[in-house]
Amino acid sequence: ASELVRKSDLGVVVRAGGRAELMRWGFYREFNPAINNARADKLEGGMWKEAFHERRCVIPMSLFYEWGPGVGGRKQANEFRDPDDDFLWAAGIWEENHELGPCYTMVTTTASPLMSPIHDRMPALLRPEEMDEWLVGKDRWEFLPFAEALVVTPCESPLARRTADERPQQGELF
Repeated sequence: ASELVRKSDLGVVVRAGGRAELMRWGFYREFNPAINNARADKLEGGMWKEAFHERRCVIPMSLFYEWGPGVGGRKQANEFRDPDDDFLWAAGIWEENHELGPCYTMVTTTASPLMSPIHDRMPALLRPEEMDEWLVGKDRWEFLPFAEALVVTPCESPLARRTADERPQQGELF
């Protein structure tokens, strides 16, 4: 079973050289304490540019969730995973925060045909043979919608699975 990582939680990332380590998910900014996604089409500007050129990582995932249209106007959670239960590898970037330590954010890109009825964006998934090239910092990178098959299953919201002791207290992010 995999552990659900929510924004501002610690998650495993892999940096160049294959070293796995824990980092906090989400870049901290005054206006948002955990920016957990960076759009691929915005990596050359603003807060992402330096990390995109100098500090890349890969985020191993056994699955990910996306919310889309549901019954009666409610959002429906959907679980996405590899059909062979292999890891999915998402492109990421990271930065050092003086108070929080190393923090990462996931790169998102245009939705694949499988994802587009659910959401217009998705994690920028890398094929295993692309990981080294991503990590060494190739200046130009084109994220194409992930063409490989993923298994998608409508499911209960993973955020609803918390026990009473795990539910956020006032002031917590999730």
